[in-house]
Amino acid sequence: MYEILAQIVKFLLIGLIYYFLYNFLKLMVLDLYEERRSSEETVYYLQCEDGREFPVRSVTTIGRAKDSDIVIDDPYLSSKHAMIYKKGRKMIIQDLKSTNGTYINGKRIKRAVALRENDVITMGSRKFTFLRREARGLERGSDL
Repeated sequence: MYEILAQIVKFLLIGLIYYFLYNFLKLMVLDLYEERRSSEETVYYLQCEDGREFPVRSVTTIGRAKDSDIVIDDPYLSSKHAMIYKKGRKMIIQDLKSTNGTYINGKRIKRAVALRENDVITMGSRKFTFLRREARGLERGSDL
C-alpha cells in the first residue's frame, strides 16, 4: 500500500516540477521577445488615417496575421501584406506578394522602395502616413 502511495506522490512531484519549469521558461521567452521588440524601435512611425500610431522597428511586418508587428483587421489585407525594414540609413517597404498590393503615394509598388517622410502608404482600404518622431514633436511645439 505504501509503495503505491509513494509512487503516486513521486509522479505528482515530478509533474509539479515540470509544470513550474514550463511556466518559468514561458515567462522567460515572452520577456525576451518583448525586450527584443522594444530595443529595435526606430525614429519612424506610421500614422493611420483614424489617428492611431504604430512604431516602425528595424523589421516591421504588416498584415492581418496575429504574429504581424502591426496587425490590421481589414479584409482587403493579406495575412502578411507588407514589410518595412531598415537598410543602412533608409527605411525600405516591400510588398509581400499580397493579393491587393501596396501603394506609395498612389502608385503600386512591385519591388522594394525607399520610404520618405510624409509618404502615404495604402494597403487594402487603409491609408498610413510615414512620419519621423521629431516631426511630431515640432508640430506639437508649434501649438504653444
